Amino acid sequence: MKRFLERSEYAEDRILEFFALLVSDQFFVHKKDILVNDEGISYRAPLIASLIESYIEDSNASVNFKISGSEEETVEKQARIRALVLTEHEEVLADLQKLFGIAHFDSLVISSEEVLKEANTALSERAVVAMPVSLFLAATQEFGFKAREFGLVVLDGADLFGDMPSEQQRRIWGYLLPPWQRRAVLFAEHIGIRTKNTALDFANDPETVVLKKAQASLSQISTYMYRLSSQQKLKVLLALIQENSQEGRGAIIVFCNLRQTSKELELRLKLNHIKAKHISAADPNSERRALFLEFAKIENEADKSQLVLIVSNDNLSVLPSKFASLAIHYDIPLDPDIYLERVRIMRPKASTIIGLVCERYEVGLSAINSRFGLQFEFKEPTQNMLEYRDESEGIPLRLEFEKRSSGHKAGHSAKQSKGQMKREGPNSPQKAEHKKPKEYFHQSKRASQSSQKNLAKESQKRDQDSELYSMSTDERLAYFRKKYRSILDSPTEPKLSLKEEKTRSKPASASLSFEKIMPAEKANRGQTASVANSVEANKGDENETSGAKSDNPGIVKRFIERFFSGSGSDERKD
Repeated sequence: MKRFLERSEYAEDRILEFFALLVSDQFFVHKKDILVNDEGISYRAPLIASLIESYIEDSNASVNFKISGSEEETVEKQARIRALVLTEHEEVLADLQKLFGIAHFDSLVISSEEVLKEANTALSERAVVAMPVSLFLAATQEFGFKAREFGLVVLDGADLFGDMPSEQQRRIWGYLLPPWQRRAVLFAEHIGIRTKNTALDFANDPETVVLKKAQASLSQISTYMYRLSSQQKLKVLLALIQENSQEGRGAIIVFCNLRQTSKELELRLKLNHIKAKHISAADPNSERRALFLEFAKIENEADKSQLVLIVSNDNLSVLPSKFASLAIHYDIPLDPDIYLERVRIMRPKASTIIGLVCERYEVGLSAINSRFGLQFEFKEPTQNMLEYRDESEGIPLRLEFEKRSSGHKAGHSAKQSKGQMKREGPNSPQKAEHKKPKEYFHQSKRASQSSQKNLAKESQKRDQDSELYSMSTDERLAYFRKKYRSILDSPTEPKLSLKEEKTRSKPASASLSFEKIMPAEKANRGQTASVANSVEANKGDENETSGAKSDNPGIVKRFIERFFSGSGSDERKD
């Protein structure tokens, strides 16, 4: 791929060179199908062209079987070295038309139906064919295009292809070799669920390769590491800061994973007489701007002044791009994207990154190596670095946010009590508030006493219930006769409530008055009865009904007598 780019117009493009290295490492070295996520980078055409040329030049490319030397198998091998490009982007087709002219293979780019009709016979002769997906179906169905002769298939716009109907996708897959018999490369700007499903159907276990512009800086920045323990990191950091400041590189960026680590590191550097500042998004813009100007001034003048800016992972966006030329990874990030974001802050050229690798964050280094294919240089720390004097050693630190939280609570309560004492008078509302706890105390005491009484009643009831359960049937009847003797001895029915008296008396009086008045009205239809006579008649009727009630025994009394009577058979007869 590099040889092809040197012959093209991208010969001096180091970013494209780095991207080609990442793609070729997965495709040729690890023999993996790849899904390239380029995120709007305009390098698809040169990457496709250089990848195809390297594939064709590789004699063992995409051959999944042994060659016995027969003529038929040799022809089949040559056929499988051919490459097919399917794309819906017109600009990619136009760029491929230019780049295929300098390549070492015969190519054909079909951009319209007219070109397809003219190149009918050339479809089976050219080593590389590029066309849109819509024309691919027409070429296979109408012109007999043999897509199974191509051992490499490049699908440009896999995210757009995933939006096509599944039936149409399966038709396209049917004209191609199965994924385990060919090689596949997919390009997508955005990778979603549909794009991943398309990649799994189109390729054989593809590996995702993410390309970002910031990745190109990885190959241009000088990087080396120190393998240390957690206790040695601070001494080595102090030694590196002192060493670089003597060389005129006193403006240094220090990266930490956690905000707490960056704040603690700021205090310890200040105890060692080093001007340090933890950069946070919560800082005022004017303060950050002044620090950035001072940082740039120290870096440009190259004197022995010192200014160390400490940044945690959650505040990386505060720093501008291409800002510093010297940085130290106090903590190796666990996420490769965080490492890439840190590289964004560095200048592409004449920059140095130093990493302090401890046992806690060593796993992040392997993740970075596997993601970007980088092999870092390791150096052994000198004895002077390991024995550097740390003036903050053994000093316990209370971080700023801990002081603020604890001190705020204590100071607030003290101020509040003093202000209350000043404002309080003999009749102030604050005095009344002080009495509230006593009232609340008495209320709670009364509530507890009432709850204790309720508990005593409940326990007494439980005891009575348990006593009844232990009795026999005769003993229970004797108990209830004794308990309800007062009702049995009473001559009249128990007194009813006012509501029950109303509901019982109203219907009786109404029916009686209706029965007494209606015959009088029928007899004397032509005459008017006096109001007094009707009232007296009604009173007499009410007296009669009340007398009838008093003669009859009450319902409750009759029920209790029947229940507790010994001669049940006689009462049933009555």
